[in-house]
Amino acid sequence: MYQEERIQQMQQLLEERKRLSKKEIMEVFQISSDTARRDILEFLKTGTAVRTHGGIMLAEDRTKILSFGERTGMHKPEKEKMAERVLEEITEDSTLFLDVSTTLLLAAQKLNKKCTVYTHSLDNAFALGMNPKIKVHLLGGEYNHEDRFFFSVRSLEEIDSIKFDICFIGAASLEKEGVFFKEANNALIKQKVVKQSRQVVLVAENQKFSKEAQYKGANYQDIDCFITDEVLVPKHQAYFGDQTEIIFEEETV
Repeated sequence: MYQEERIQQMQQLLEERKRLSKKEIMEVFQISSDTARRDILEFLKTGTAVRTHGGIMLAEDRTKILSFGERTGMHKPEKEKMAERVLEEITEDSTLFLDVSTTLLLAAQKLNKKCTVYTHSLDNAFALGMNPKIKVHLLGGEYNHEDRFFFSVRSLEEIDSIKFDICFIGAASLEKEGVFFKEANNALIKQKVVKQSRQVVLVAENQKFSKEAQYKGANYQDIDCFITDEVLVPKHQAYFGDQTEIIFEEETV
C-alpha cells in the first residue's frame, strides 16, 4: 500500500477514534516504526490532526486559539526540545524579555544563568523567582485570568526605557501578514518589546500557521531567529526574509 493510501485510511480511522497511537498505526497497516513515523509527519501536514505523545489526535477546530491552561501539556516533547534551544540563545549577564508561552515557561523553569529577565507572565515570574541567580521584573497591571498575563499603560512606558539584549516572543497565529495574538493588549506589549530589543527570537510550533488571531504584534522582518518544531513548507518559508535564522527542533515520533 502506498503512503497516500495509508494517509487516506488514517483520516477515516481518526474520524472514528479521535486519537491514534503510533503502535496502532503500525498494527493496522503492518508497517515498521520508521514508516509509521514518516506517515504521521506527512499526515500532520494536512492540518486535520495535532501531535500527542506517541501519536496523533483529531483537531476538532484547527483554527481555534486555546487558552494558556488548555495549551499546557500539549505537544510537550516538541516544546521541551524548543525550550532547550531557547536556553542556548541566552548568555550570562544579559537582559531579556520572556513572553507568556507554554514553551517559554518550560525554558523559564530550566534557566540557570545569571541574567535579568522582564516578563508579564505570572507563571514565568514564579518559575524564575525560584533561582537567586536571576533578577526578575514582573510587568504589572490588570491580570488576564485566561491567559495569565498582566497589562497596563504604565508597563508600556516602562518598556520604552529598557533596551533588551534579546526578547523571546510566542504567537497565537502565524499568518501571511505577520505574528498575531488574540488579545489587543498582549499584542501591544510585543510591539513595544520588539522595538526595544537588539535581537528578536520567535518561538512557536508549526501548527500556529493554521491558526487565526486578530492583533498583530510583530512583522516577519522583525524576527532574527525562529525556533519551531517542524520543517517549514515553501509557502511559510517565504514569509521570512534572509535576515531570519530558522531552527527546527523536530521531535522523534
